[in-house]
Amino acid sequence: MGKKTIVPKKIILGGFCLALTISQTCIPSAMASSYNMTDVTYPYYAFVEDEAHPWSTVWDALDSEGTIGWSDEFFNEPSPGDHPELRAASYALALAGYENAADGYPYDDDLPPYSKLTGLLDQMGFSDYQSWDVASEEDGHSMGATIGHKTLAGGQKLLVIAPRNYNYMNEWLSNFNVGTTGDHAGFAESADRIVSYLNEYLQNHDFADYKLWVVGYSRGGAVIDLLAKKINENISSYQLNEDDFYVYTFGAPRASITETNYANIHDVKDGNDLLLGYVFPKLWGFYNTGSYEEIHPADLEIPTSVVDISDLANSTTAINVLMSNQSIATDVGTMNGREFMDAWIQFVTENGLTREYFDTEVKDPLSAVMKAYQQRTLDKQGDFTNFFKDTSKGLAGMVAGNGLYDLMNNYGGDLSIFPVYLDLVKVMKGTAVDADVEELITILTDYMGEYNDYEEKLGEVPVVTELEFAIIKENLPKLVKALAPIIIADAKYTQETFGEDYSLYYTYTLASNAEKLVIGHIPESIMPILKSLIPADDEDDDPSDGDDEEEYSPTVPNTGHQTNRYEEQKSKAVVLPVATGAIVMLFIVGYALKKRRTHKK
Repeated sequence: MGKKTIVPKKIILGGFCLALTISQTCIPSAMASSYNMTDVTYPYYAFVEDEAHPWSTVWDALDSEGTIGWSDEFFNEPSPGDHPELRAASYALALAGYENAADGYPYDDDLPPYSKLTGLLDQMGFSDYQSWDVASEEDGHSMGATIGHKTLAGGQKLLVIAPRNYNYMNEWLSNFNVGTTGDHAGFAESADRIVSYLNEYLQNHDFADYKLWVVGYSRGGAVIDLLAKKINENISSYQLNEDDFYVYTFGAPRASITETNYANIHDVKDGNDLLLGYVFPKLWGFYNTGSYEEIHPADLEIPTSVVDISDLANSTTAINVLMSNQSIATDVGTMNGREFMDAWIQFVTENGLTREYFDTEVKDPLSAVMKAYQQRTLDKQGDFTNFFKDTSKGLAGMVAGNGLYDLMNNYGGDLSIFPVYLDLVKVMKGTAVDADVEELITILTDYMGEYNDYEEKLGEVPVVTELEFAIIKENLPKLVKALAPIIIADAKYTQETFGEDYSLYYTYTLASNAEKLVIGHIPESIMPILKSLIPADDEDDDPSDGDDEEEYSPTVPNTGHQTNRYEEQKSKAVVLPVATGAIVMLFIVGYALKKRRTHKK
């Protein structure tokens, strides 16, 4: 097997930064559109679509707008069925719902709240808006939403609910609040809030006959999914017909413990939106509640790799291997992304990462660190993650330097008696026990140093606050401890499967492919595909007929004009796969040794 050179720091702290920051066919277009449509514009914020190349990304378009067709005639047809025009318009509305935030990230302070959302609704003919923009509270379960209505040609009312789909801070932490029983606790509480908003709106209006249109993206989609389930379960009390209830969710994580398939709930996903498909998996008892609409086939191939520990296991040669930056990863083949994720979630669940374990052991330390990140303004969140990655002045450099000093001064450079190294070898071989993990975490916690150690080093490099550092120092070791059993199980499995010279098949493959695995969830990739599925006036020009298949080839986005928004979205998408974060401390000693020459100068 050939080897490829990997820069060690990419797997030392990159895994944790990613955590900070987790009907199965393409929907065909059967006939040309017969609607009388008008064009409406919707906001694209920090990204725009490239209609000619749906998987390309343009980053420098903060206030750009897209155009989509709109017609009241969409609602002449019953909700169940294939409605590509309405589906695309629903996503446009979901994008407009990004700006709903009293305490989030306003991109234009000169505009009043909801201006872009209500601007789109105005174009669609809605009015009489009522908005609830509850601030993100300490418990993280708030949820903003806007409700309005219009009168259709036949006199029937059409209500619309646009939830907050982005631009929240502590509220995002409800993603982690899975609970141990029932529907996903964080999403369910937010859904209950919107139910109360709807009930209030209905009490303030006398609608004898109405239809209801609801949309949501990502977290907002999961909340709307549960909202729609609650309404479907009690639809007669809402005096609403099932066919008149139009629900569109996009990239919605699973949140319901009841396996339903409501035909009026359209669960729209890119087939390569793999991490979101496994954040709260079926193995934990979670489901989406509607009819699955896959807008792009799951054709993503990913390279699979193992960490080569054949030299590192020999204490007499390990330091030379690390100092010369020899390859530490070995390719073991290419695999369909969905097949890998199926195997990964099965493995980690069987080895202890259950819903209950996540809620009781992983959630609290992960939420504590993420809360510190979320409370920063958008332009300062990158500084927070850089603190973990900075190998010269940040956390990585401090831990590495202290580890090196300890090795050279207290153990004479002899790895064979260096306790951190001995425990690390046990972890990498899958033989570590609780005592080994406890010792490793205790020593590494000491290596993190004190806040004033960083103040003296950082200079002009952004630094976390003293409070943020205290949160990191308290909770990062807890997170590593909680995830250590999964890492050890992975190491043992890898050695049994690939031989004793290798380790961390699942962890390394997941971490090294994280960007590819989340690309299907990034908003930039969704709208172009939705538009391509709208029937063309001339069916021969229909881009969904397969002639333009090359347009759907998944690629990593062009990062030439990358903004903080992409970095934030990428980090947040990797929620459950926080197991990669354990690499932070498990590889840190190895990196400390590699920095030996730097410290001796």
